[in-house]
Amino acid sequence: MIKEIAMYVNNFGEITDLNKDGFIKIFSKYNDKWNIIKEIPFEFQTIQEKEDIRLDTLNISEALENCKVFVAKEIPNLIYMMLDSIGVSTWKMDGNKKEILDYVLGKENEEAQEIKFIGASKLNDKKQSVLPIEIGINGYYILNLKEFQEHNTGITTKQVLKPFLKDNKFNELIVTCNHVPCWLEGELERLNLTFECSKAGQNDYIVIINHI
Repeated sequence: MIKEIAMYVNNFGEITDLNKDGFIKIFSKYNDKWNIIKEIPFEFQTIQEKEDIRLDTLNISEALENCKVFVAKEIPNLIYMMLDSIGVSTWKMDGNKKEILDYVLGKENEEAQEIKFIGASKLNDKKQSVLPIEIGINGYYILNLKEFQEHNTGITTKQVLKPFLKDNKFNELIVTCNHVPCWLEGELERLNLTFECSKAGQNDYIVIINHI
């Protein structure tokens, strides 16, 4: 069951776009009343620089701590994808805060119940699901390894990632995972690639792979 929902608001307490300075407020519901349990000022960096976007994502993840549901009026696509890849459910909504919180809570709990009945993921039946996804900038990709690390999908992280690295047709690859594969550093050195690793949560890491 979902216990907390985070919302991005402006100085007037209204849901706002995630490209303006504001506040991340974390709400918890008790006896049909939503209470603010945490409030964090947030200064959004320029959306033109990928490095700033990665930093924003890490800062948001750090502010959310154990909360895995985040609501804003608008969310830049790369931040949306990166948050989704580290297990944060993101919602783009606008309107009455209480109505939105109640709606999101209901939908999140419905989905949680459905997942209990769906068995093993069939993600690997779709080839595109096991390949890095291009993120709109030529040569820049994102790959979520968490599905393969958390579920017995029959495919290893090495089988998913190694062919893409060897093909070497990318400028930058963002990998989200719940731990950094033990084989990765040696393989990157062999291929003359470099990486930066950042912890985005208790079991969430973001690895940025580039050419040296």
